[in-house]
Amino acid sequence: MQIKFLGQGYEPKSENSVGNLLLNFFANKEFHTFIGISAFASQSGVKGLSKHIETAKKTLKNIKIVLGVDMNGTSKEALESLLDLKVDSYIFYQPSSIIFHPKIYLFEGKERSELIIGSSNLTSRGLFTNIEASLLVSIDNNVDDDLHIIEQLKEYFSGIFRHKDPNLKKLTKKLINDLVVLNLVQTEADKKSVQEVAEKKEKEKIENDISQIFPKRSNAKIPIGFIVTKRDSNSPKLLKVDPGVRKSSKGQLVWTRRKLPASSVQISRSGTNPTGGLRLVQDKFLLDGKRINQTTYFRNNLFGKYTWNKVKSKPFVEAAIVPFEVTINEEFIGIFDLEVRHKPSGEAGQHNYTTSISWGMLSEVIQKTNLTGLKLDLYLPKRKGKPFQIIIS
Repeated sequence: MQIKFLGQGYEPKSENSVGNLLLNFFANKEFHTFIGISAFASQSGVKGLSKHIETAKKTLKNIKIVLGVDMNGTSKEALESLLDLKVDSYIFYQPSSIIFHPKIYLFEGKERSELIIGSSNLTSRGLFTNIEASLLVSIDNNVDDDLHIIEQLKEYFSGIFRHKDPNLKKLTKKLINDLVVLNLVQTEADKKSVQEVAEKKEKEKIENDISQIFPKRSNAKIPIGFIVTKRDSNSPKLLKVDPGVRKSSKGQLVWTRRKLPASSVQISRSGTNPTGGLRLVQDKFLLDGKRINQTTYFRNNLFGKYTWNKVKSKPFVEAAIVPFEVTINEEFIGIFDLEVRHKPSGEAGQHNYTTSISWGMLSEVIQKTNLTGLKLDLYLPKRKGKPFQIIIS
């Protein structure tokens, strides 16, 4: 048995991050079984591993992932991405003040096994950039003393490994919807919005003082191969796109946002809160010479044909998945399935904008590109079955 310390995030390079180890192990054909147990998960964490897990399915005969949902630490998008991955997936939750908090990643092979135990959740930051500490235990399967640690792990969490624990539930679409209704799971946009509203005033007040005590430092980076980026056809939610396509003919212009505010493109500015998506407001847009009614136009006219599902009861919120072709500054980014959300009572019940497009997996691109002040045009699909077009310039 060999035990190695895994540190990450404390220094920029972080070659021994848990994320790098997972990518290496998924690419290794020696292993036949993987189980991952994580307290929290994000869409970026699950999607980043998805293409590597898909490739590893050729040799990994057993793949199981168990997630917790305490403290709204796991997002709705993460669970939907995990469901799309079509692996053996479960949720563990117990109604109490005690939370489910382990982070365990186990690869088992015929001759050797690799066990990672530490503090890294199944999020892109938890796997690569947060300051974390873990141990890698390399096990020789021919040595009984080595195998004993795996036996101890499986015995302690026997209810999870044997699927006998009553608080362990198989991940299904219905379970995800139930968790959302019960407010045990939120969308990533809602999580971010709630956190920022709560922290904004206090953060602005002390930010300058903090910088006098704790200087900024270089951060570890998430590998490019892990991030789901443009034209990545291995992503379950990113539709296949011909890499040679740069532009296509446009359908009818159905909406324009003349100057994108920072709040809709995930850029924090004084007096604004970045959101998880694009607010669909009237913005004096004229269609056939008439101003649109923002409370009904987007939900009923533009996206009415798509399947809408309730995601919250109080306040009532519904959502639909709509395909969009995205071009930014004349660069074709790709075609994405994005969530369109509708709140009849408006944001926070204030009767302002009622519909928005969640950026979802596009968030990485949106955050890295300063789109504030640019114009966004939305076009109808050119032909039936084609995506809407978002052109930002």
